[in-house]
Amino acid sequence: MGIGELVSKSVLSVGPSTTLRQAARAMTERPVGSAVVMTEQGHPAIITERDLLRAIAESVDLDRTPVEEYMTPDAITASPSWDVFDASERMKEGGFRHLIVVTENGAIAGVLSMRDLIVALLDQCSPRASGGEAP
Repeated sequence: MGIGELVSKSVLSVGPSTTLRQAARAMTERPVGSAVVMTEQGHPAIITERDLLRAIAESVDLDRTPVEEYMTPDAITASPSWDVFDASERMKEGGFRHLIVVTENGAIAGVLSMRDLIVALLDQCSPRASGGEAP
């Protein structure tokens, strides 16, 4: 199964100058664990819950600090055709929980979260999914 079928298509996007508090509020309202940040260079960056926690731990002013100071500027992206195992392996290797999925023409197709992967993997591996009985 390609991850393009699993991604959340309702992508939260913020600008690099958005404050950390504004990003946190938007993520809470959606509710999502990350937001895509479109940079001037056109490559998507990402701000996540972990980034926000790091900022809080460092006691920064959330109302004055822009997202660009805490985002991952060169986020790893994936193709919608990647399968769940490829995406899982890449996320495990990179130590991250969100993967921006980008089409061939560079458009954001969605964001794949670790939760999306777990649901897909359980569906594929579950005896219930194959018609068997649950343990």
